[in-house]
Amino acid sequence: MQHAVIHLAILDDHQIVIDGLKLLLQDHSKFEIIAEANSAEEMLQQLRQIKVDVLLTDITMPHGISGYDLSLLLKEEIPQLKILALSMSEEGGMITKMIEQAQVDGYIPKAAGQKELLTAIEKIAAGEKYFAKDILLQYELYKAIRSENKIMNLTARELEIIKCILKHYSNKQIADELFISERTVETHRKNIYRKTETKGEASLIRFVTDHKIIS
Repeated sequence: MQHAVIHLAILDDHQIVIDGLKLLLQDHSKFEIIAEANSAEEMLQQLRQIKVDVLLTDITMPHGISGYDLSLLLKEEIPQLKILALSMSEEGGMITKMIEQAQVDGYIPKAAGQKELLTAIEKIAAGEKYFAKDILLQYELYKAIRSENKIMNLTARELEIIKCILKHYSNKQIADELFISERTVETHRKNIYRKTETKGEASLIRFVTDHKIIS
């Protein structure tokens, strides 16, 4: 960094989250929060007017542009801006989209402690990448799932049904969960067994566990 102070912006649809982050950072003179917003649209307007080093952003927004879409846009419009994703979501698909498509510089769960938050910001501001261990684990698992699934060609719906099977749901429970008919569930089950070359729920669960098809 050319300057001692790292200028930050915080985006979250919950003001209480922003206030909490400000409390965690207020006693550290190397950080200065110069922008905050509860919507991506408002944040984008601010970032076009002021120079920020690191944006701390939530991923999912209930209204308007999501944190994911904002990250995509900012990497095009303000490529020098560093982005740290903060999210409750540790789902492999979203993590992969943020890392591979939105190309964020870091990703930590909102449950992370103050020490990890400070470390992440400092490393990102210095031009490094920082991803929490749990985030990296989910990312690697998802990549393995994609690789394995590419071979078996399981559909998104079939993966949803496998998740339900892992919970030992009956066909009726799966149908209710996914808003489809029991007959449709049974058809999907047959296709899943055929593609995975398993002969029933017990062998499917063993197969899925052994091959880490679902994280």
